[in-house]
Amino acid sequence: MSRLLFDTNVLLDLVDERRPQSREAVLVVERCNGGGDMGLVTPMSLKDAYYVLGKAYGESIARRCIDLLAGLLVVAPFGAEECDLALRSGEPDFEDGLIRACAELNGVDVILSRDIRAFAGSRVPAMTCAEYLEKVGE
Repeated sequence: MSRLLFDTNVLLDLVDERRPQSREAVLVVERCNGGGDMGLVTPMSLKDAYYVLGKAYGESIARRCIDLLAGLLVVAPFGAEECDLALRSGEPDFEDGLIRACAELNGVDVILSRDIRAFAGSRVPAMTCAEYLEKVGE
């Protein structure tokens, strides 16, 4: 079983079939719900997805989407230790540093993102959903 941390851009792919990698994101989340993998998400990513979805579709739809995502994925523990590690990481983007820190401190095997370059310095490898599916043979 792999522990997969979903970046915000992949959450948006999951709930909007018009986005470029929506199908792959759905296939990965299916592996996390009956296929043996565990999908994790940070509270921060849920907040960011809520903001984007609220602007695009309105508060009611955004709230339903976040409820769906929180039901499909495990909300990872997130607190002061992750913030401190992100600040000390030297990441040029603090948000990416927070994702990286959460992955490293919570035993994550793969960060799923469409911006894999953002996690080049992480001990946890980052890949797109398509790359992950290819790796596991789907």
